[in-house]
Amino acid sequence: MSKKAASAHWTDEKPKRRQTRFLKRFIVSSDSHSFIGRLYDLGIVSMHFDSYDELAKYPDCKYVVDTVSRVEALTRRVESLNLAGNMLWPEPFPDNFKKLPITRYEWLTVTADLFIIRYVSVIDCALLLINQVLDAGLADRDCTYSRLKRAGLPDAISSHLKAMLDAQQSIRDERNMRIHHGLERSFTDDDVTFKLASSFTDRGSGMTGFDYYGRPINLDISFKEGLVWMQKDFVRHANVLQDQLDALYDLLWPEFEDRFGPLVAVANHGLNAGARRSRT
Repeated sequence: MSKKAASAHWTDEKPKRRQTRFLKRFIVSSDSHSFIGRLYDLGIVSMHFDSYDELAKYPDCKYVVDTVSRVEALTRRVESLNLAGNMLWPEPFPDNFKKLPITRYEWLTVTADLFIIRYVSVIDCALLLINQVLDAGLADRDCTYSRLKRAGLPDAISSHLKAMLDAQQSIRDERNMRIHHGLERSFTDDDVTFKLASSFTDRGSGMTGFDYYGRPINLDISFKEGLVWMQKDFVRHANVLQDQLDALYDLLWPEFEDRFGPLVAVANHGLNAGARRSRT
């Protein structure tokens, strides 16, 4: 195929207006909820022990440290969504992809993979935290919504988890299609031309011609169009996720205190000063 050929025949269809104006950068907050601060404060107890085995002799300390470990894994995974944000709002904006190991089209593909995989796994990490807080006793590999529910999830937490799973179903479906079926999302209104132009321009000597709609090929516009479409996805899903996680922490906090309080009451290690602070 000639590098100057984009489409032998273009359509009479009228394309939608291409949106290339960036949205305001969105930073996902990972650990701002007071319940997380409460756990981190309690987790300082681990500094009084030389090993986990020694700490684990005290049920209250073990319960706290194991819970802190799970909430840290969850907050790290939430924070990692901002890696995708860095790719969607690149600063400085890359101006010469010939110096980079990936093309503009590949940049968007890698970013989509990064966001989708890590976004879906946030709930997986949340399930592990719930399992720990509720002391449900499930092995990590068995920690699913259905098994937690059978283990005796409180109704409010069960309903909230179901809502979280329903809200991310479209992303889970896309994850499955990408990983198991090899299907990819589209980034622009003419991805065939965008992919070809990106390959020829970022790896070769360039490409001229017209796209599916008869417009002169403009790789910069196509790249920005793809970024903006993905920015919208990112902001929409991340906003929902933050609200859902805050609500989940609200539900887990009293469950944690209900289990932690009796353990502290019978503790004999002498390290429980201030540990009885209730939720405020």
